[in-house]
Amino acid sequence: MGVTVSTSLAKIKENPLLLRFVGSEKVAEGDGFWKELLTFTAAHPASQLEARLLDEAVSPLIEALLRRNGRTGHLRSLVRLLLDMMTSLGEPASYESHLATLHVHNALLIVRVCLKQLLLQHSEEEVIVQLDGATTVPQIWSVKTSGKGVQSVDSSQGEDPLISLVAAAAPGSGTMPWNEDRSPTTGERSTGEEDVAAAMKTHTQPLPPGSTAPASLNPAEVVAMDTLLSRQLVEGLISLLINVPVSPTTYSVHEEAMSLLLVFLSSQMYGFSSGSGILLQHILSVPTDQCNSLVHRLVLHFSSQPSPPPSHLHSPSSVISSITTGIWSMMSSTAAATQPPSPLADGAVLLLLVLTHQQMSGHNQYRRALLQFTDEHSGRKTRAPFSLNLQKLYLSLCNNLSEQTTLLLYLLLQGNPHVASFIFSRSDIDLLVVPLLHHLHGSSQQPSSAHHVYMLLIVLLIFSQDDCFNKSIHELHLQKVEWYSERSLTNISVGSLMVIVLVRTIQANISHIQDKYLHTNCLAALANMSSHFNSLHLDAAQKIVTLFKQLAKKYHRMTQKTTPTTTPTSATPLSPDSEAVFRESADFSTEVGVVEEILVMILEIVNSCLSHRLATNPHLVYCLLYQREVFSPLHTSPPLMDLVRNILSVVEFFSKKLEESGPSPYSSPFVLETIIRCSATWPHHRLRVFPELKFRYVEEAQPEEFFVPYVWTLVHKNSPLYWQQFHVSSSPSSSSSTTPH
Repeated sequence: MGVTVSTSLAKIKENPLLLRFVGSEKVAEGDGFWKELLTFTAAHPASQLEARLLDEAVSPLIEALLRRNGRTGHLRSLVRLLLDMMTSLGEPASYESHLATLHVHNALLIVRVCLKQLLLQHSEEEVIVQLDGATTVPQIWSVKTSGKGVQSVDSSQGEDPLISLVAAAAPGSGTMPWNEDRSPTTGERSTGEEDVAAAMKTHTQPLPPGSTAPASLNPAEVVAMDTLLSRQLVEGLISLLINVPVSPTTYSVHEEAMSLLLVFLSSQMYGFSSGSGILLQHILSVPTDQCNSLVHRLVLHFSSQPSPPPSHLHSPSSVISSITTGIWSMMSSTAAATQPPSPLADGAVLLLLVLTHQQMSGHNQYRRALLQFTDEHSGRKTRAPFSLNLQKLYLSLCNNLSEQTTLLLYLLLQGNPHVASFIFSRSDIDLLVVPLLHHLHGSSQQPSSAHHVYMLLIVLLIFSQDDCFNKSIHELHLQKVEWYSERSLTNISVGSLMVIVLVRTIQANISHIQDKYLHTNCLAALANMSSHFNSLHLDAAQKIVTLFKQLAKKYHRMTQKTTPTTTPTSATPLSPDSEAVFRESADFSTEVGVVEEILVMILEIVNSCLSHRLATNPHLVYCLLYQREVFSPLHTSPPLMDLVRNILSVVEFFSKKLEESGPSPYSSPFVLETIIRCSATWPHHRLRVFPELKFRYVEEAQPEEFFVPYVWTLVHKNSPLYWQQFHVSSSPSSSSSTTPH
């Protein structure tokens, strides 16, 4: 951070404009103070450090505001002003005006900082109270309406919360902890609260005829959801993102609007609750056409990767430069160095992921829009939510692969058949697969998100389910793989590189072999590819055989190890030492079983290749000959013997051909040449035929239990906003499974 930032933020608590904003004296909404308050220069935070410094500097001021907001209504006044300004910003004359966009940006910033701290300390129901002036935590009810009026009343957990009601409890039934103007003992209202209550009653609606209201619902104090400022703010933000074009003057406005929507949803970050929050329902109940347009705009941001203005600050103008009563000027000397190429695209991906992973099994129009949009160049007339240039989207995925875009790619491959078909048909699929392999390779060299590794493997597994993909990756060659650290790889096919990276991933995790899901997905992808292996690179063949050798030795040691055979009975009490022995025995047996399963899978992969592609994979046969002693001890092991016998049959055939060619020793080129020459006479009937290996990725029944916490983990790590607390958690094993097909 630059000195200017630190100095400015250190003085912010003394700023007279902010002190008046958080003070106890009410300021009228038409007062010139509001425009004066919003006239300052501030950039969207370029890092979490910048955001944290700002949050910490203004925290005491926000606490003062929330204590007095029940009386002054200043937060509500600012939100109403913001709504008016956002509406005006839709006109070209406004969004081309530096001063107009400056005011909107700064109002968004202040509201975002206030709501973020409010949600951190209180429930989202209490946010509604602060914004809309209710006297207690509201109860949410859903109402279905028609042109003739209210038709029915449902709980907010209903299927169609398009219009909801907030019922304010009777006067004096509760107290708000932040309201310093209310008597803590009597619950007596201040004058400000009486005004709020009176205003609320002007919006009351009767319950529908013949309906029975719950005992806790007072029909005389029911407020239509669309009159709530919180709901209007959500609609205004979405309208701004849809209708205001991105330009140098509006770039930061779009960033702040997306950040404020994230803040609206951030209560999930402090405790897992998928799809049930009031603020979330505001966002999910937006009309379908707006949902479609918002998703379209967010995907376009990612696809086009709009660059920020040179300074990423509001451009100066004579009007703004002449104003000397601003709050602070945030200019960071380090922001340019740490700023991503397109902060707007990054923010769009995070918001898109949060929106589309809510109520995944239910009614989510944002998710539907993302999973049903089509290619604008397809030439087919469809009723899709929208269409866009898939070529541009594909290149953006290839060039901007990160943890969050990996999840977006997964979502599109798994759920959008139009995008999946387009990607699978690419002749330049290496542009996407090689970066995926690069990320997976890097995960074994430095600390990496376990979830990211897991999603990379799932994406590769989904690719491997397609036979055309498995064929094409062996036809695409790379002259050199610069990022591969183990040794120099030259003139290698993408398919061989994929084999190397997948096997290396297993080897890197061999000490954590209890991570069954990682190995299962790696091996499942290799199994799907195995019948299409073509001209495997020597390094790829060596990796497969070396992995088998490592595990075979471990398996042999484990099966030779003496383990306790006595089992406990309920009639025989166990000492603590005995219990520990039996627990160790159970863990040992589990580990033996896992190693055995992996060995079987590797043997099946090798057998599949030999059955379908022996003649085109001489390097694999060469490695089997070179490591023949690894397989012989296993030919009597019941789970492995049939698979091992197939391999030994191949080894015996080519060993005999070498012997017929002359006395040993044999040079490597001679052995390889003999294998290539004799492959044409290999009798395929010698191999026992096993079922074709086919594995498919299957998402579990309640995927949000994994994905909602994971998405918020991505927001927590990658958003420029600073999130003080983070309580959601998830396990990779809870999201999916791999099944044979």
